[in-house]
Amino acid sequence: MKFVIDTNVLISALLKDSVTREILLFPSLEFLLPEYALEEVDAHKGEISKRSGLSVEEIDIVLSVLLEN
Repeated sequence: MKFVIDTNVLISALLKDSVTREILLFPSLEFLLPEYALEEVDAHKGEISKRSGLSVEEIDIVLSVLLEN
């Protein structure tokens, strides 16, 4: 099954280890993401880092894992 997610859902998954992140990692689901969403995440990485307690490098790692799915 395919789902389109917006930037808010992606940022929510980056902010904390949550149900949102678990759903995005579920292997039998396919998620589509508008390209501008990655631009928005890049533009707000500092704020995401501050709110999540993760370094920018850790955010990049979580993001790459989420995007692999």
